[in-house]
Amino acid sequence: MYCGTNKTALQSQRQIARAMMALIQEKPYAQITISELCKAAGISRQTFYTLFTSRENAMVFTLQANYCEGPEIAAPRHATGEGDALRWLCRGYSEYMLRNRRLIKLLVDNRIDYLLYDSFFEAMDGCDCFLAGVDPCTRSYAASFYAGGFACVARRYAEEGCTTTADDLESLLMTLLSGRLF
Repeated sequence: MYCGTNKTALQSQRQIARAMMALIQEKPYAQITISELCKAAGISRQTFYTLFTSRENAMVFTLQANYCEGPEIAAPRHATGEGDALRWLCRGYSEYMLRNRRLIKLLVDNRIDYLLYDSFFEAMDGCDCFLAGVDPCTRSYAASFYAGGFACVARRYAEEGCTTTADDLESLLMTLLSGRLF
């Protein structure tokens, strides 16, 4: 995926992301071709392959550009109790699921919800405030663990019709991630 600063390339990436979201709302992801995506974005195939390696790579960019939120994991200044940072993290992701329920449902229906894991993992692993002070290897494993948990809960949330409240999702995430079930 292109990660440079060329304004024309960045604009083309945004056009592709908009076209991807428009197309996936019209038809199944599996039926969207690179040619169709390029035509909808108004760019050439050569430009597409200069910016992305695949259709999936373009979808990951689309999620990151439009729906990815960094965890900003550092506990709020008023949080002093044990578990406050985890509660804050669970609250943030439960609210994310509610705000993006249509997107999550779309990803699940198209069987590409695994891209949520990638998006969540990169947001956590790339956030300097996520588990600041923890060694990088452990931090990366933790980002993977939490991203997997959030992505799986998001999938179940969509499969059950996206009706769970933010409070209930937060409580569920806290229960699952705190280890209280064991």
